[in-house]
Amino acid sequence: MINNSFRKTLYLHSFGWLSTYYSMSTTPHSESISPKVRIMRPSKQKFNITFKEFAKHCERLQLNQVSEIIKQIKLIPTASPNEIQDFVNSNKIVGNINNIATNFDFLPAEYQSILISKNITSPTPIQQAIIPLILEGRDVIAIAETGSGKTLAYALPGIIHSQAQPKVLGPRILVLAPTRELAQQIQSQYELFTRTCCVYGGVYKNLQFSEIMGIKESRNKINLPSVIIGTPGRLLDFMKDGLPLNSITQVVLDEADRMLDMGFEEQIQTVLQGIREDRQTLFFSATWPNEVQRLANSLCIKDPILLQIGEQGLSVNKNIQQEIIIVYENKFEQFVELTERLKGQKLLIFCQKKIDTQKLEYRLSQHGLKARYLHGNLKQIERDYIMEDFKTGTINCLITTNLASRGLDVSDVDVVINYDFPDKIEDYIHRIGRTGRAGKKGLAISFLEPCFINNRLKNDLVQVLQQSNQVIPQELFNLRL
Repeated sequence: MINNSFRKTLYLHSFGWLSTYYSMSTTPHSESISPKVRIMRPSKQKFNITFKEFAKHCERLQLNQVSEIIKQIKLIPTASPNEIQDFVNSNKIVGNINNIATNFDFLPAEYQSILISKNITSPTPIQQAIIPLILEGRDVIAIAETGSGKTLAYALPGIIHSQAQPKVLGPRILVLAPTRELAQQIQSQYELFTRTCCVYGGVYKNLQFSEIMGIKESRNKINLPSVIIGTPGRLLDFMKDGLPLNSITQVVLDEADRMLDMGFEEQIQTVLQGIREDRQTLFFSATWPNEVQRLANSLCIKDPILLQIGEQGLSVNKNIQQEIIIVYENKFEQFVELTERLKGQKLLIFCQKKIDTQKLEYRLSQHGLKARYLHGNLKQIERDYIMEDFKTGTINCLITTNLASRGLDVSDVDVVINYDFPDKIEDYIHRIGRTGRAGKKGLAISFLEPCFINNRLKNDLVQVLQQSNQVIPQELFNLRL
């Protein structure tokens, strides 16, 4: 257990790797690293690490002894029972909460300054509820709507957790995410405070070897990551190449329901078999179907705390105004009229098929609207350029598939438009959750073609609209499907 004095000594640090080989001395109670320095000559491909170099790195990581995990870290003052109850009632929280983080005062001043520079001055409800539980060392299962601030809810206490552990060569935190876009978004949050690496498919593995080995600026400056963020398939590839995860003490599964939808369950199970059983496991999902419940219960080692933030079942951020337009014909013409009405706003448009994003971009260009399409068949470098243009406002209209329904970190999307309505209500929730983020207001407009939906989807949509206090078109009630 670490007391409040830990706050005074907590600071950002690196492992300061400067050589290609190490001698390690360990005792049952401590671990130290003694580098033998040998300056490496610059290479023409200084970030293109060979598999042989990566294999040697993995051999060094395997030498790490398994040390005790420090889980319970007391930093947050205890709130009164009345404060906690008022918080639970006002935020419709279901679950066992015995403390709340009402502010960020428990963080070191350096961390607080970073948050302030990002205009983050107070915790969101999910952060207030979950940060104390993580610092208590509990396994947590959290069900929360998109845009609720869950990444910082686990990243902030996770960084404190990693800094509190005995120093080792390897990373302390592993975050699994379903897509490279979400993985990159998560990395951007952790990178504010500590060294990370991010691994996903679609790029050469030897370029990611250098990320895992902590080589970003030059081969002479090695700074090992304390956090690995990745997609299950690519991480499993690295494990097969020899990457050990014996140093991991905290595992986060983000957007677990999406990972199940994408068929990652077996890969997730295999990855976690390579991690120590006394780890801390944090499980996040926007929905709570039976298959997600089963996975959560199988992965959490100790009795987890289950928290439901907001409405149970299918729920949407209340800051998002939802409009449903039922169309039988001339959908594109109605869509063009809509874009004229929304001129000057930042639009995120969803289609069901990749080819339809390209067709829609072409048709819009004929009407003078500058837009770009984004889907999974594009190379990663193309996707990065397009996303950068959208974030900076070079383009204000992005047409995409479900690829961007999770993990798209653009805080100023004004309007989400479902040009094609999704097949599942969960996809609808995640799509429209790309607007109205971080407490802002948002607008979601969906074209609904009766020939492409069924009664179950219609009823789910009505339920979502009712729970969000939205106006439900009478025509939607009257649909005969």
